[in-house]
Amino acid sequence: MTQLQYSPRRLARPPQLWSLQRLAIVLIATIGVGVLLYPTAAAWFSDRVHDTQISGYATTVKDLAQTEQQRLLAQAHQYNAELPAGPLRDPYSLNENGETETVGSGSAAYKKMLAVDPEGMMGTISIPAISTNLPVFHGTDEATLAKGVGHLFGSSLPVGGTSTHAVLTAHSGYVNSTLFDSLKRVVTGDVFSVTVLDQTIYYKVDQIKTVLPDETEDLRQVKGKDYITLVTCTPTGVNTHRLLVRGERIADPVKANGPQTVANNVTNPGFPWWVVILVGTAAGTIILTRPQGRRVRKQNQRLEEIEWHNDDL
Repeated sequence: MTQLQYSPRRLARPPQLWSLQRLAIVLIATIGVGVLLYPTAAAWFSDRVHDTQISGYATTVKDLAQTEQQRLLAQAHQYNAELPAGPLRDPYSLNENGETETVGSGSAAYKKMLAVDPEGMMGTISIPAISTNLPVFHGTDEATLAKGVGHLFGSSLPVGGTSTHAVLTAHSGYVNSTLFDSLKRVVTGDVFSVTVLDQTIYYKVDQIKTVLPDETEDLRQVKGKDYITLVTCTPTGVNTHRLLVRGERIADPVKANGPQTVANNVTNPGFPWWVVILVGTAAGTIILTRPQGRRVRKQNQRLEEIEWHNDDL
């Protein structure tokens, strides 16, 4: 009887545990998902930083003597009383070189106002309608706007008072933080608050406008009024106009959980679900590309059994 011959070269070879192809697939999949998750991850880390800053400010204020807080607030009100009611410059003005101009960077007296925090914070802002809690810093230079909300030099300090108008501005569409991204969702009637030292003052949105950068008339002081206007660039990524969200001072709303303090403005950014997605992607790719060693070994065993059987014929 003719003997069947099976060449050993027909036997499948079990793949190595890790091959360059498999490693490349896992890396590409993980990096691809990582790129998609970067904005979410960056915003999460930014929120963590903001919460740390607000918590640090709250601790500093808590340790500050009440008499010192009253002195600083009185000093700020005096500063506002002496502030000229002239026109203001757009906080995102560019110089002839296309660079953001630093507004008020040379005012040493201004920088000393409400300065109790080593981070340079003057207070915090809370906008419940869009779940936004951010630190407020002196000035609107690029370094300041990269880390939070800037107070426009030349506008009133955000401590309230008759015939005052504070201007607070922050980026929209900033790659590393959400900041004022959701300001466009605020509607007339929404309430926001600003906390400076141990004082929290509330404002109800009464006007929303989109204007050109050089149209700053709506940022002027209005006799007898107490305003705060929130400013950001719009449309996001295009930045040809400015979104102005103005609030008028209202009485402190009754809170079921007691008086508002700086500590109340601290919000936990929550669990970083983006980490789970990233790790899950890597793990899933590893599982899907795992070597089929067991199946290959069984295939080899069957081929060997056939060869041995035919050798015995």
